[in-house]
Amino acid sequence: MTIRIKPAFQLFMAAVMAAVLFISFGNDAKAKSLAFAASDDAWMWGTSFMGSSTASLSVYGAQNKKAYLKFTAGGADTIQDAILKVTCVTGGTATIEAYAGMGNTAWTESTLAWNNQPAVGSLLDSKNTTFVAGSTYSFRVNGLVTANGTYSVILKSAAGSEVAFASKEGVNAPQLIVSDGTTPVSSEGPSLAGYTLYRDYSFGTSRGVNSLTSLSNNFNAYGIAGTTVINKEWQRYQPINATNHVLTANSLDLTAVANLGGVYDGGISSGQITTKETFYPSNGKTYMFQLRAKIPNGVGTWPAFWMYSPGGTGSTNSEIDIFEFFNSPTQNHYDWTGYDHGSGEGDNYYSIMTNQWVWHPGIDFSADYHTYTLIWKEGEIQKWVDGTMVKGTNFAWFGPAPQVLINLAIGGSPNSNPTAATFPAKFSLDYFRVYVKN
Repeated sequence: MTIRIKPAFQLFMAAVMAAVLFISFGNDAKAKSLAFAASDDAWMWGTSFMGSSTASLSVYGAQNKKAYLKFTAGGADTIQDAILKVTCVTGGTATIEAYAGMGNTAWTESTLAWNNQPAVGSLLDSKNTTFVAGSTYSFRVNGLVTANGTYSVILKSAAGSEVAFASKEGVNAPQLIVSDGTTPVSSEGPSLAGYTLYRDYSFGTSRGVNSLTSLSNNFNAYGIAGTTVINKEWQRYQPINATNHVLTANSLDLTAVANLGGVYDGGISSGQITTKETFYPSNGKTYMFQLRAKIPNGVGTWPAFWMYSPGGTGSTNSEIDIFEFFNSPTQNHYDWTGYDHGSGEGDNYYSIMTNQWVWHPGIDFSADYHTYTLIWKEGEIQKWVDGTMVKGTNFAWFGPAPQVLINLAIGGSPNSNPTAATFPAKFSLDYFRVYVKN
């Protein structure tokens, strides 16, 4: 969120790099993602075959309920990535794990039995979360699906409530999606295998953070820098309130309105939340910070999800921008930006950036919710959008441990000035979660 100046030479070099990248990746033009429907799915309760329901497949660890899904992949070249997508029909808080089904792949949903069920093989992926009915969840299964062929995946629960997923006979049937390109296929984010859910802030009046009191208990309205205005921004952040922090049934809408006098610098109020705790991946920890959100697309809007240290002994004003979206003549809601600051910023060891400033995949990020993720271990950060790793950077943090900030800024440099049509602007948050791996 801090100011960045882009000299003409740097912009010229960015254009050159963009052209080079276009040429370099031209050979991937035939790379594709393919989706396959389940040929069979069923579930078992212990050793009892429960058949293929016309609606759902139950998964519940306490009663040994497991779901079995079978897919046949074909027509792909060398498979680089694969995910299983399933839709929840009965929700609950649980740890659901996806395993490789080993042995028999000739089973069908009418013949599955205790004596021919595929054996539970290696763990492929795991999700420790509150599963919500109607939401689709992705499990990365590239450890199993590496070439064309027939595969079984087993869903089982390690802890928590009973959860049911749509079967192939129901609405939103399971899918196996594979990519034979170099970019991972889209899912909700990187694998959660090995991580423990540390903080779960699911926003909305029907969910965990369901009131302004609850929001105030978990977050501050101001960051470490207090009410200081940065980057010549036009908004003024307000205490947590019903105008700028709007809770719907399933979201928190950080909202900017021109109610402090009008559409000018200082005439706009807006919402921000910041964590009360700070984070640093010491002692071998790895943190994963994940936000599922829908950004606005009005002129001059500047939604951001970032980490900041205000200075102090040994600090070089380190900062990690997990994402920013400007709305200016040169960047808009199609252009993800994830910049880093401080003397500890090193080289990118992985990048699919369109140029040194942005990633432009051709997606209108304001049209729907997307999941934005930072993985941080000491000396290294990775940034993901949905199931795509955008870049990995060698990065050393200097100074006090940072807090996490989620805010909707308006105007400022290098952004455009807003217009009356910009307002009200909404930055909608589904959930913010923190995972940790030791």
